[in-house]
Amino acid sequence: MSKEDGAPLIQAAGAVLWRKSSESEIEIAVIHRPRYDDWSLPKGKVENNESHIATAYREVLEETGYTSTFGPEIGVVVYKLEGAPKEVRYWAAQASDIQEGSPNPEEVDQLEWLSPKLAKERLTNKDDRKIVDYFLEFGTDTFPIILLRHAKALKRTEWSGDDGDRPLEHKGQLQAKRLLPIYLPYGIKEVHTSDALRCTETVEPLTRAMEIIPIFSADLSEYGYEKDKEVSLDYIQDLMDRGIPAIVCSHNPIIPKLVKKLVGKKYFKSMDRELEPAQAIILHCRTGEVIACDWIDEPIV
Repeated sequence: MSKEDGAPLIQAAGAVLWRKSSESEIEIAVIHRPRYDDWSLPKGKVENNESHIATAYREVLEETGYTSTFGPEIGVVVYKLEGAPKEVRYWAAQASDIQEGSPNPEEVDQLEWLSPKLAKERLTNKDDRKIVDYFLEFGTDTFPIILLRHAKALKRTEWSGDDGDRPLEHKGQLQAKRLLPIYLPYGIKEVHTSDALRCTETVEPLTRAMEIIPIFSADLSEYGYEKDKEVSLDYIQDLMDRGIPAIVCSHNPIIPKLVKKLVGKKYFKSMDRELEPAQAIILHCRTGEVIACDWIDEPIV
């Protein structure tokens, strides 16, 4: 059976789980799966209404026992599993210092930390070896600045008050409640938001769950941007210079323009579209510069 024959595409996600040895050398986790008798990168199927990155984070924990902090999305592989096409998206993920769980021995009976060269030799699937190469091209030690558009708000035509007080509609409230599994993998330390109510309501469930006090700023609002188009750019650049993993909740007219200025017009072509409510662009940064961008879709509600 092939994709042309109508077999549904199996969606899956995983990660290159890495750490640094006592000699500061990169080591990659490879797992042995007794069901297939192969050596693989941790990965698994996307469950109902689950985002790909939430799947990857969960599978890394279940198959290795390590919590992790995610970096850029590094590649996609497509192959056939028992006649059906399977697509796997991969991220880079840094392991925590301590293994906080243990894999199910029926699924994973061995885990080894190997140098990239030895990991590629151990991996059974050539596609996994390509993903390791992609990981090495990106490198390590990045941090994310997540530019999140607020969740779905009441339409302007349905609101008679001040635009800054326009709240989320019911769908937007549901979107806000389902952001945590998408952004938990990134190890966020700060949350900054426009002072517009639709933005503050978007991050409220997230910050409460993460136990982070949000930072409110008119510089990230539509009003602030119209008043001074450089102030929001300076705001984001300061976050990049400080090297703090952060979420910034703002508005659709602002975020694409900021990204275009920060990453350059040529690179921006792949990102040149409006964000829908609760979508985000993630800037993966190193030493104050953007080295990769990821597009994150809104949560399924």
